[in-house]
Amino acid sequence: SLKIDIFSSPFDKSSVDFLEKLAVPAYKIASFEIQDIPLIEYVASKGKPMILSTGIASLGDIESALSACRGKGNDQITLLKCTSAYPAPLEEANLLTIPNIRETFSVDVGLSDHTMGSSSAIAAVALGASVIEKHFILDRSQGGPDSSFSMEPEEFAFLVESIREVEVALGEIS
Repeated sequence: SLKIDIFSSPFDKSSVDFLEKLAVPAYKIASFEIQDIPLIEYVASKGKPMILSTGIASLGDIESALSACRGKGNDQITLLKCTSAYPAPLEEANLLTIPNIRETFSVDVGLSDHTMGSSSAIAAVALGASVIEKHFILDRSQGGPDSSFSMEPEEFAFLVESIREVEVALGEIS
């Protein structure tokens, strides 16, 4: 009823097969799987949009993953700039990498944001990010490994509203 597309990060071929039975509209490859070329090829062969996180990836890892996708005829690729720290310090976000990724690899770019707050995600959109991944929790007091940097519903609503405003403000070249 909320019109939210649900998809997942598979970690093996049997998970991909399970997700295919659920007719997921897309797949995300976690940064820790970006070196798993057989998995990436299998996911790419499904012909659905793929979101690949680059948190622990080297330049060569990214090139290999993209080659694997494209080798299976899948060009529906978004690379996520990611700092694999939990939470990630703002000074390690290096958001200027976002336009560089787009130019270097000719793909859509997004941000897997583990920083506190919404500043990095909002700035990423201004730099051209078309996908924002942010951890979400209903109530931080529930605890859990990601709870300290996850957004509660009110914070997430503010983030979405701010991103929509930035998209409007970006406008067009005139």
